[in-house]
Amino acid sequence: MRNQYRVTKYDPSFRDSNGAFLRDDWTSYSDIGRIYNGAPLSESQYLAVENAYLLSVEEFLREAGIETLQLRGLENNARRALPQFIQPLALLSVPQCVEFARIALREVAWGKLVAPGKAYVHFGYDYYMYLGLPTKCPKAILAAHARGLFVERFRSPYLRERSNPAVQGTLRDRAAQRP
Repeated sequence: MRNQYRVTKYDPSFRDSNGAFLRDDWTSYSDIGRIYNGAPLSESQYLAVENAYLLSVEEFLREAGIETLQLRGLENNARRALPQFIQPLALLSVPQCVEFARIALREVAWGKLVAPGKAYVHFGYDYYMYLGLPTKCPKAILAAHARGLFVERFRSPYLRERSNPAVQGTLRDRAAQRP
């Protein structure tokens, strides 16, 4: 797949030569209330960034002409009840993919959204999102930038995992692949 991106809230100019982000910044929904840059992260600040990610997922998928993705490797991290449509190997519509993205960004559940050979949306640790698409999606890239997100050409580190559509390693296994 040629059009692969890493979409984040992290400005790439603050990365070292190995790609590690050098600034102290929030990385999770659970960081709401903690101090960053001298002030507590508010829920409204968190939601503004989360919404930027969610709108970006939707725009990338729509611009690329992707109508459904399959949910693979589902893990319910919080062991809470998930929406009915979130099931292992479920075929999700774009609105359902967006809702799953919210759940994944909040670290309630984890999984990969995949259209084999055509597209993917993966969620990494520390609020990283990876997309692979059949087209370049210039409008979605511009819209993501306008919302304060950074879009970099980048291959998902989660493509290296086994192609077993059921469970693809544990959270501990994936921690070793942290970007």
